[in-house]
Amino acid sequence: MRALIAVVIILIVAFFVVPMAAEGTTDTCQALERHVVSSQASAMAGGSTSGPVYNTVNGAGQSAATGQIASTMMQQSHPNTPTPVACTYFFWKSLF
Repeated sequence: MRALIAVVIILIVAFFVVPMAAEGTTDTCQALERHVVSSQASAMAGGSTSGPVYNTVNGAGQSAATGQIASTMMQQSHPNTPTPVACTYFFWKSLF
């Protein structure tokens, strides 16, 4: 039983920590915004993750990604879900 509880706790921690670690933030909504910015910059650059278009769009977007927009959107779209949970869920959903 303890092993099951430990596995559940590890999964819950990983659910929140991995997005923040992957995007270099301490906020799940900021991690979501940064991921979206990178994805959109890549799409604008024709699928590339390098080059002047990607670097310009990604650089500008990353500096503006504070997490406030994602947080507000999650509060409005999912008022009954805690904002960090909603941001983390949509971060993971955007990966698949």
